Amino acid sequence: IINRVELVYLTTINLDGYPSTRAMLNLRNKNQFPQLVSFMSQFDENLTLFFTTNRSTAKVIDIINNSKGSAYFCDIVSKQGFLVQGEIEVVDDNAIKEAIWLDDWFTYFPEGIESVDFTILRLNAKNI
Repeated sequence: IINRVELVYLTTINLDGYPSTRAMLNLRNKNQFPQLVSFMSQFDENLTLFFTTNRSTAKVIDIINNSKGSAYFCDIVSKQGFLVQGEIEVVDDNAIKEAIWLDDWFTYFPEGIESVDFTILRLNAKNI
């Protein structure tokens, strides 16, 4: 499932203590992001997940204030899904940013990889 669904639903806990869920690009989708397969495969054993986002989003504020979160993968065709719960962190490691950067993202980050708004989130799985 993790290698074929296009979207993953990321949930954070907002400042009022309520869950906030949003659809995110599934960077582990092998068809959509074949150039990331090698990088992502090194995180298979612990099922570490990465997401790209804008630093100015509410989800980043949520994560800074409460790192607990989850990601839900759902394949509507096979009627299968699974939930990953864990701690989410904002990643400032330039090597990870460079490994995940795709030129298609100039649309969202016109300044490129150096944009202060280009942010990587990492969910470290605790429960699956």
